[in-house]
Amino acid sequence: MNQAHSTLTDPIITNCQRMSDLLTPLSNAQFFAPQNGKWSAAETLQHLHLSARNLPRMLIGPRTFFDQWPRSERMSRPYDAIAANYNRVLSTNAFGAPASLVARPDDIRTSKTDLLHRFTSTHQALVESIAGWSMAELDAYQIPHPALGLITIGEMMTFTAYHIEHHRTIEEELLS
Repeated sequence: MNQAHSTLTDPIITNCQRMSDLLTPLSNAQFFAPQNGKWSAAETLQHLHLSARNLPRMLIGPRTFFDQWPRSERMSRPYDAIAANYNRVLSTNAFGAPASLVARPDDIRTSKTDLLHRFTSTHQALVESIAGWSMAELDAYQIPHPALGLITIGEMMTFTAYHIEHHRTIEEELLS
């Protein structure tokens, strides 16, 4: 992986570690219990896994998969712009996670260790999946995001890093 890729992958790795560091010390009761009407930590990890799990498969597949969407003619937006755009969408209260990205009870009937492993291995696979991509390709190819619309692959990587941090911050507030 080249140094340019690390601007996209390092925040994912860092934010995964921060989330794991926050949740690992929790007792099973704390980990699996919903907090103040919000998702449990287990449900949050499963949501993050579901949100990222298809990306590595798409990214290691043929580039022709992305031909169903137009190419971007601009550089990918930075972390702060992606975060601000996502927070603006969330502030309208008109957006909730699609049902396909919400943990089902059967998804979390496992151990805390298994859920943490699922979360980290999914995101590690995502980090590894862009190794064969140039930065120009990451700026050119686009995919749809349920809240942000059509975004570049680079922006999806950036969103993924922010998404983890967004949920880590919520978990941290709920636990304090």
